[in-house]
Amino acid sequence: MEIKDLSWNESINKRLNTPLLLQSIRGLIVGKSGCGKMTLLLNLLLRPGWLDHDNHYVFGKSLSQPEYQILKKALEEKLPKKAVIRLFNNQQEIQKLNVSPSALIEEMAKNLNRKSDIDCEFYETSHNVPDPRNLSLDYNNLIIFNDLMLEKNKINAREITFEEDTVM
Repeated sequence: MEIKDLSWNESINKRLNTPLLLQSIRGLIVGKSGCGKMTLLLNLLLRPGWLDHDNHYVFGKSLSQPEYQILKKALEEKLPKKAVIRLFNNQQEIQKLNVSPSALIEEMAKNLNRKSDIDCEFYETSHNVPDPRNLSLDYNNLIIFNDLMLEKNKINAREITFEEDTVM
């Protein structure tokens, strides 16, 4: 279903997220293992017009999952969102042909005229979590935490401040 912003506001900023989401959001995707968190996340990240971001940070203990490996490789090779979603949509055909997704991504990147401008960084520990005060307000920053809270008391090794709220 295509969602269009039909609001009538003369001071409207250029909305880059879907009209179903606020211009600036903070959110959590929470659920037990296997409930579809990754599917929801990939749809938010890759569907055109859904979630606009310039910088992409992923922190997690389970970054060896195939979805993260493919996403990481595709973003490092600067594939546009359309190409990445095409990879995920054609997963069965790629597996039947016994083609390495990584090799396919490299081949796709060679033939691209227009590359993505999304910067990405992937970390397997919470020690590299940036202080939000140090992130540029000129960019839309997306930070994903996956299973880091399972590390008992590791995240509260330092204090992170969000505006007036302090999170330990």
